[in-house]
Amino acid sequence: MRTLKILLLILGILVLNSCYTLSGSSIKPEWQTINISTFPNYAPQYQNPNLSQEFTNQLQDIFNNRTKLALTTDETADLLIDGEITGYQQSSVAIQSNEVAGQNRLTMTVRVRYQNNQDETKSFDRSFSAYEDFASNLTLQQAEGALLDSILEQLTTQIFNAIAMDW
Repeated sequence: MRTLKILLLILGILVLNSCYTLSGSSIKPEWQTINISTFPNYAPQYQNPNLSQEFTNQLQDIFNNRTKLALTTDETADLLIDGEITGYQQSSVAIQSNEVAGQNRLTMTVRVRYQNNQDETKSFDRSFSAYEDFASNLTLQQAEGALLDSILEQLTTQIFNAIAMDW
């Protein structure tokens, strides 16, 4: 009787495990290629010369690491992603009683055009945004290095979830 319970438990775990996956759930197994173009930086305010390449690399990495899709430069790939960085700005938040900012915020906005050549209903054109706050006694140049990794991770995760998870 005890052996039967253990066997049923193992069988149940295997069945549940085969029914649910955490990544790539909306990417069908027959889709094999993805083209992620370089995102130029068209932000009107502050220009970071490395931002375009850093963002593009991180977006390519998340799809490369979490899916079985092969990165390609072919325009006939199963999935096409392109767009541009449309915003990269600093703003004041947490205004104190003496009308001085208690914190500043770095916000990055990206426009993404996603074309699914296998299922057009999944395609979209939308913007994604992420931000991090930093102390008002720091300049943007002083704080940027520590903030940018988190902002890029937030953005690439949002984009990945919108495409791979249908969010």
